[in-house]
Amino acid sequence: MRLPGGGTLPFKTFVKRLYVAQDDHAALDTAAQLGYYFILSLFPLLFVLAALLAYLPLGDAQAQLIGRMRPLVPREAMVLVEGYLTGFLTTHRPRLLGLGMLLALWGASFGVDSARKALNLAYDVKESRPLWKTQLIAISATVASSVFVLLAVGALMAGGDAGHWLAHHIGVDRVFSIGLGVVRWPLTVALMMLGVAASFHLLPDVKQKFTFMLPGAVIATLAWLGASWGFGQYVSHFGRYDVTYGSIGAVVVLLTWLYISGFLFVIGGEINAILEHAAVEGKDDGARDETDVPPPADQRPSFVPPGAAGKAAVAERAPSATTP
Repeated sequence: MRLPGGGTLPFKTFVKRLYVAQDDHAALDTAAQLGYYFILSLFPLLFVLAALLAYLPLGDAQAQLIGRMRPLVPREAMVLVEGYLTGFLTTHRPRLLGLGMLLALWGASFGVDSARKALNLAYDVKESRPLWKTQLIAISATVASSVFVLLAVGALMAGGDAGHWLAHHIGVDRVFSIGLGVVRWPLTVALMMLGVAASFHLLPDVKQKFTFMLPGAVIATLAWLGASWGFGQYVSHFGRYDVTYGSIGAVVVLLTWLYISGFLFVIGGEINAILEHAAVEGKDDGARDETDVPPPADQRPSFVPPGAAGKAAVAERAPSATTP
């Protein structure tokens, strides 16, 4: 396979490195952290989005948001999300908006912090930024994601309304409606990929080119869409979470879906790191930029990777296992 920064990497070698990386870095454990923090911040963040959408000069912006989410979220989990949003569809609550924003920022900061640690592990670098800066990054990322969703929903709706008005006046209403139905979802997916790529670019403590962020963002987004659809089908036809977990079955479905989402996000970051480290124009493993000389192996996070505490195979790969 050809690399974005020049050079090639055999696909078999890439798959092997990806498996070893996620094993060494305990990606499944990190995904569990992300899933918990995601659900901690999900409902306050949805509340903020629903409340802010009420102020947009668009008639059914909130319904459009729910419509975009419904095909992506498993049906049982969407019942929780949609029920939560229903109470805010037509009511303005400026005081609660401020409280919801604070809760969303507090909860999301932990999720962003876990994602930052996972990406630093992928690049095998220690965090060098002060605590205030990492927290500022977490809060800024939450605000930016909210604004990004608002602008995306607003642009899709305003563009559609403007297009319908123009198509009506030139007599191509039907053609425009069909074309809009075809283009709308690819555009939504492209915006999702852009948001994921921006996270990969901004969160880790390394300097990098944005082109190196695209492969992991594309793969992670497409894998997430496929996994969300597959998990939704499994829950609908085979998984009886309501029988096993009773009244909290829908919560378990939502947690499991967020766990899968967190794992695929981490895998996307690992993919970017592997491709960049193997590229001609990329940086070395453990380096912060292309000109940086990486520190010795015993001064990197990979010296004793997190997975070494849980798997003998990972412990055997750790340099400390053979260091006298």
